[in-house]
Amino acid sequence: MPASTPCPVPDIDRTLSQYINSRQDTLRIRTTLSKYLTSNLRSVNSATLNHHLSHECPLDYSAVNVKPPGINQSRHEYLLALQARLQAQAQHRELQSSLQELRDRHAMDAPTQNDSAYDNEVARGYVSLLRQRRRFLELEVIQDSLEKLLNASPSICDKNPKEKVQESIGEQPGLPAERLEMLTQVQDDDSWVFKLKREVLEAKASMDRAKAARLELQKESRAVPSLEQQVYALSCARDEMIEWVEGELGKMNEESEFLEDASPVKKSIGNAAPRDVASAEAQVRTTYDKYIASRSALVKGHDSIQQQPISGALSLDRSNGHVEPISQITEAPKSTQTITEILPYLTQLAQATGNERSLLQQAIYLQNQLASVDEEITDSLSRLSGESHLIPSGSKGIVAWGQIATKVEAATEDFAKNQLQKSHSEIDSINTIVDLCSLQSKVLYSTS
Repeated sequence: MPASTPCPVPDIDRTLSQYINSRQDTLRIRTTLSKYLTSNLRSVNSATLNHHLSHECPLDYSAVNVKPPGINQSRHEYLLALQARLQAQAQHRELQSSLQELRDRHAMDAPTQNDSAYDNEVARGYVSLLRQRRRFLELEVIQDSLEKLLNASPSICDKNPKEKVQESIGEQPGLPAERLEMLTQVQDDDSWVFKLKREVLEAKASMDRAKAARLELQKESRAVPSLEQQVYALSCARDEMIEWVEGELGKMNEESEFLEDASPVKKSIGNAAPRDVASAEAQVRTTYDKYIASRSALVKGHDSIQQQPISGALSLDRSNGHVEPISQITEAPKSTQTITEILPYLTQLAQATGNERSLLQQAIYLQNQLASVDEEITDSLSRLSGESHLIPSGSKGIVAWGQIATKVEAATEDFAKNQLQKSHSEIDSINTIVDLCSLQSKVLYSTS
């Protein structure tokens, strides 16, 4: 039966009409299912029956009839298995509760035992076992050695001990005649003085040899200094530091050279192509002839211009009755002479002014470059002072680096000198010990 409220989409309503029932049909189906479920339950109270029976079945409730009417064989077996599972779970819970009670009772009844004492007893037993094992191994070694001694060949005890010694080491050699004479006769003072002089001479010779050996060792020590590993390490560190600073300064110089090459004033002078000397000389001569002609024309024009005002002024002065002195008249030609003298050097003056301007520009550019390089050097020095542990951080002067370098060199030199002195003192003590040993050996050899 179709629903009372149709779907707004006709295709969906037509497709789902066979699966959708009305409210009355749904309630009827639900009451039928509820009656079927209540018919399969045992007699229980009304609260259990009214526990939302239309929607769900009571959980963990074994009130299901084992043999409801109209049940098939598989459902009946399933219900029996479910009932057996519930009984097994209940029995398992009972056994767990009884086991927990027994554990609690045993924990309460059992006397408390100190774990530390038990551990100490176990450790003592283990130590005693190790000692017994060691004694057993020692006894085994002793037993093996005794068995070897018993199994060895028996020793012959019939011979005299003196004979055994004589067979093993041979007969005793005879005493020297000199020794017998020394025992029998009493030596005089001259022989003792002679022996003393001989010992003194031998000691003096040995001292000379020791001094020569000492000088050789000192020469070798000077040629090859002691503590060379430390000094070599310090020198290597110094060389590395100098190479690093030179590399950094070289980088700065390269950058400054590149910047100077990029100057707009500097121009790269290429390899000029070879020119013909005769043609160049002819061109210079023609240019010089043109210059002479233009100069003579300019001088003539300038003289003609300067002569007209001078003649007019003289006529006016003569008409007035005044005559100018010769010195005043000759002042005007002097100015013209100076101009004519300057004219040949106009090109050089123009070239000099251009060169001066270019030099000024280049000086300004180089000054800017030097300022930038100086700033970079100060930044590098400040960075190096921050990284170094010899000078305080933030110092930008080269004087501090020079002072630190001198201090480090002085400290290194003092340390090397101290070590050299110690090594020399040790060598001297060794030489004295060697001399004493040689003297003692000679004395023992002479007395023997």
